[in-house]
Amino acid sequence: NRDLFDNGTIERMGQNFAVLLESIVASPDCSVRSLPLLTSEEEHRLLVEWNDTASPYPSDRCIHSLFEDQVALSSDKVAVVYEGEELTYGELNARSNRLAHYLIEQGIGPDSLVGLCVERSLEMVVGILGILKAGGAYVPLDPEYPEERLRFMLEDTGASLVLTQSSVLSGHALFAGDAASEGLQPRLIALDKVELFAACADTNPDPVSLGLTSQH
Repeated sequence: NRDLFDNGTIERMGQNFAVLLESIVASPDCSVRSLPLLTSEEEHRLLVEWNDTASPYPSDRCIHSLFEDQVALSSDKVAVVYEGEELTYGELNARSNRLAHYLIEQGIGPDSLVGLCVERSLEMVVGILGILKAGGAYVPLDPEYPEERLRFMLEDTGASLVLTQSSVLSGHALFAGDAASEGLQPRLIALDKVELFAACADTNPDPVSLGLTSQH
């Protein structure tokens, strides 16, 4: 069917089939699924050439610090896009900084675990960066997880604060139900309620004040 396959694709399939037949003759006792299909050239291309992606990386610096370097280089360029919405590097940095300063005011810092229970969105990226900038570590909590699994994760991590969204708060039984009476309700902060962070500084938090060094 020439609508589905071009000449190059058919040639590769023919070569793969030939490799398989040769492998069957050479190893008649092996199952077909364990036999190779790729020619030596294809295997080298896939495993070596296409995986030659190594690049220098400053492993002594945190990811949010590297992000701040990129902000300084391209503040006005688009950093993240989701369903028609977008944030530039400068806007994303400012929003995550406000969140970070707010979290620091709430006592978040090194050794703090902060739950992040959000749907895929711009707020997800803001939340991750904000937690890291505050010096904490984020605990990913997928809203689609069963209630029992989320309950276990909150108990196991002891996260006292969870960043989420208004839609999750109104639609998830764990946060809207009787969890509080069972002592499982952490403090919940909706990332889409931007007025909570509006008065916070939009400058990068000082790493020294967080007890961090370039070796962490």
